[in-house]
Amino acid sequence: MKKYIFLASAVVALAACSSNEEFEQIGNCEIKLSSTLLVQTRAAQDIQSEAFESGESMAVFINEDSSSPSTHYDQPLQYDVEDDGSLTTTNPQYFPQNGNGVNIYAVYPYEAGQNLEVTETTAPFSVQFDQSSKDNYKASDLMVGETTSKPVYRTTDNVTLQFKHCLSKININIKVGDGVDANDLNDAIVTIYTRTNEATFDVQSGVITAVNSQAQASTPFVRAGNLTASGNGFEGMSAIIIPQDISAGSQFITIDTNNQTTYRYSLPNTVNLISFESGKAYTYNLTVRKSGLTLDSTNITDWDDGGSVDGDAFQS
Repeated sequence: MKKYIFLASAVVALAACSSNEEFEQIGNCEIKLSSTLLVQTRAAQDIQSEAFESGESMAVFINEDSSSPSTHYDQPLQYDVEDDGSLTTTNPQYFPQNGNGVNIYAVYPYEAGQNLEVTETTAPFSVQFDQSSKDNYKASDLMVGETTSKPVYRTTDNVTLQFKHCLSKININIKVGDGVDANDLNDAIVTIYTRTNEATFDVQSGVITAVNSQAQASTPFVRAGNLTASGNGFEGMSAIIIPQDISAGSQFITIDTNNQTTYRYSLPNTVNLISFESGKAYTYNLTVRKSGLTLDSTNITDWDDGGSVDGDAFQS
């Protein structure tokens, strides 16, 4: 991973804590979390692009920064996003009274970290094969968050917990070209083909390791959704895949229409492998013509720029 775009931030508001340096005389100081960004969900390609949505949950891990900790925390802690962006838990936690700092990190979605033991540092993760629904898309959007300074000590200052995307995002935009009836494309199924939908990830760093799925009976795929008419084209859609290398020339995107016509796009043969990197978004602008499908360059919204690709897709 070369760089990250931080999609969302949370601040650890260490409120109602005394500044007295005699820590043994200080009472409980609760660790509170609140969101710093407004909820801004607009189109399918912007789902949780700038903030967590109300009702979402994350797994939060807190450990005392000591080889012999005096305070032990439940792991993981579930924090839920409220309408105003604040994060709440039914099991509040407190700073150690001996003055030691704590290390705080988080995993989203909550299900990705809910079964982790205290000593575990890696966990398995799989993207949903059908991401046509908003819930399945969000369930595939693995993120980890950590504080910028470690450890975090008892203080009244805000300490930022920054989240980053761990996987790769594929944006797909469809336009109708010459010789094609838009009605024939309405409700067509858009599918992305990969080498694997499975990985392991480091809970604290977010480093992803793709799990080899070559032994699978069929090629792994992700269903991005069905085309819905919008103006002169169709609404854009997005899907999330595991960061991985895919062989050049491999079938990558298909559009299957209701009249049994399939349009295909294959990755270019310019190199042996096409790499899809963690934290990057690749936008494929496709124009459907009678002769086939033409792919224009890619661009970026809120994830790292995935670069530009040109190529052709053909009807079969």
